[in-house]
Amino acid sequence: MRTKEGEELRVRELVRGGTLEAIGFRYDFPDEEGRLWRTEAVLRSGAGEADQHLIRLRTQCIARDAGARLESPKKPYLIKSLLTDGWGGLDGDLGVSDKPIWLECDERALAIARAITCGRATTILPVIYVSATGEQRWNFTRREIEKLAYDLGGVAHVVVEPNRPFSFQLRDVTGGENVYGGTVGLSVPGRGVVRRLYLGWHLQDSADLGKALRAAALNLRSQMPSEGWDWTELQEQALRLQRERDRNRLSAQENEQLYQEEIENLQDRVSELEQQLKSRAETEVAVDGGEDSVGALVSRVGPEIYPGEFFDRLRFAAEIAISVSERLKVDRRSQSFFKNFLEKIPFSPARKELLEDLERATKNPKRAAAEISSLLLRHGYQEKADKRHIRLEGKSEYEGLDTVTVSKTPSDKRALMNTRKQIERALGISKLSGKS
Repeated sequence: MRTKEGEELRVRELVRGGTLEAIGFRYDFPDEEGRLWRTEAVLRSGAGEADQHLIRLRTQCIARDAGARLESPKKPYLIKSLLTDGWGGLDGDLGVSDKPIWLECDERALAIARAITCGRATTILPVIYVSATGEQRWNFTRREIEKLAYDLGGVAHVVVEPNRPFSFQLRDVTGGENVYGGTVGLSVPGRGVVRRLYLGWHLQDSADLGKALRAAALNLRSQMPSEGWDWTELQEQALRLQRERDRNRLSAQENEQLYQEEIENLQDRVSELEQQLKSRAETEVAVDGGEDSVGALVSRVGPEIYPGEFFDRLRFAAEIAISVSERLKVDRRSQSFFKNFLEKIPFSPARKELLEDLERATKNPKRAAAEISSLLLRHGYQEKADKRHIRLEGKSEYEGLDTVTVSKTPSDKRALMNTRKQIERALGISKLSGKS
């Protein structure tokens, strides 16, 4: 169905053996600014786990004229309506919803958080896991978390942990693979946490963090396999079935028309894949910050012992530069840059977390050796054989880490305090004295 203004609605169904396998539509609306607004939805019967029906929706803003200003389409009302009516269904351990999942402090919640961290909680959608900075405190307000979950309803689950003690419990059962201290993790089914985002030099407030999370979640979901069909897949399946079923009944002209439809459908598929590649590149730049991002720095310099370490060290270097600037007659422009760098680039929260973890690991003399070893193995160290002591050395890719030796026998509190100071010096974090 097509209007004289170019507005078009196409509907197609796939019926095999008298059973409806799928039905979908594509709606195109051209505007006066040279753009085409496209909405597609396909419902596939019994394609999900436990024979759940799957619906896949997609919205696009496509340029018809050169120079047309493209915008991100708003969330279709259909998604909101389906989720509001409780038709989200189940995705592994989590229900599909446009509301956040607030974890409680109990064993069931801990099991869910562990499954999320390890990539076993869901089978279809990624999970955004928001770690706590305190008791019912995060780097977002409750309202911002609810808005994030609403915006990503049907795209990603948003799960929120209750407090810091819960983080410590999760750390113990995941071997330190969890996110903590306000960091937000993106977990993918079958892989676990694949990306960590936190407040820092690039994402300086909750608005920046939320925007990056939305882009990253959409990007991740678009890269993941889907059991649902899009419009071109429905077209392909329906046209193929029609050609096989009516092969002997179609005239030459009807056969030609059918092949032409298949060619047009393949052209649509090629255009969509090209658009996906372009969108992925743009999203990755937006989320990772391009060539100036931490990821680019890490790829050139080496891995960090904690997220944000390199910028903490750059802050330390700026402090040193300021302290000797008068003696070395450093120019005013450089001095101004160093001061602005210190003011605008905050310390990483992960540094404070590492110091607190180290303090906890050196509290109990009977467990200190095992806990120190476990902690350092997560932060760039590897264990070397030693009968009387635990000897830990930095991995080859972590240059500059000093060797740490820990006694296997219980020590008094004073000795443990000295051990903690020794480890801080070995890690090179004792002088990274942030005010955070």
